[in-house]
Amino acid sequence: MFAVRKSDLTPAQRAHTRRILWLLLAYAIILPPLVWIRANTAVAALMAIAASLPVLGIFASWGRHVSDERDEYHQTMALRRIAVATNATMGAAVVWGFLQGFGAMPLVEAYWIPCIWVLMQGMFACIGAFSRRGAE
Repeated sequence: MFAVRKSDLTPAQRAHTRRILWLLLAYAIILPPLVWIRANTAVAALMAIAASLPVLGIFASWGRHVSDERDEYHQTMALRRIAVATNATMGAAVVWGFLQGFGAMPLVEAYWIPCIWVLMQGMFACIGAFSRRGAE
């Protein structure tokens, strides 16, 4: 079974992981009540902004992770994951958008795009880890 040990992570990766976990916890706490109590008022705009803040923090954490990473190999791998996840996510968004435009698929809220991006990051990190383990 694949497992990441704390000792396998660089200091920048550990700090990034800590930030992401706290932000995901904030997101999990903030979002459900906002979805349940949303209204068609100015409060709805404030609730929408509040729900987006942890996700914006995740993006900022990725930028900080790359700038904090001192190991060039790990920095390159993080940048590669970001590039691949961004291309895959934007490609999926474009295809889905055209499918929606032609009435072939239902409307999907735009906030799912960063969720897909984060999932792609994890998927490509796992693929990279498995491929490196196979090369050892």
